[in-house]
Amino acid sequence: MFQGHSNTTIDEKGRIIVPAKFRKHILPEANGVLNVTLGRDKCVWLFPSYEWTKVLQTVQSTNPFTTDEVSMRRQMLYYADDLTVDSQHRILIPQEMLKIVGIKKDVLLLGQIERIEVWNPEAYEKYLKDSPESYEGVMQKVMTKLYTKNE
Repeated sequence: MFQGHSNTTIDEKGRIIVPAKFRKHILPEANGVLNVTLGRDKCVWLFPSYEWTKVLQTVQSTNPFTTDEVSMRRQMLYYADDLTVDSQHRILIPQEMLKIVGIKKDVLLLGQIERIEVWNPEAYEKYLKDSPESYEGVMQKVMTKLYTKNE
């Protein structure tokens, strides 16, 4: 499970090193492949291939005849790609995606349990600053709902 964060940079060839703290959670079943797609809120999502399979199963279960679901499928799958992790633990995220999320040099990698989010650090700070509710308020709402659901 991915958690925590790591700050890094893109090298001159456009590659990002997957930090050891995240690599240790990529199981051998991934066969050196991370799947990438455009995420929410101006970030890129990276999934080990075995987690991406679960995402595809969820996407496949959506209704292919409703406007929102068709739009989501088209956009998510348009940007989807397989990335091979090289022998030095680097990946090459497509330039088009990096441009969309505003990443030029500095990169924030954020663990999100089954995936890693790739952010422009300034965009992430803006996301936090512009959030309509505090961390404590959101935590209370979400965790209270889950706690009462599990009773």
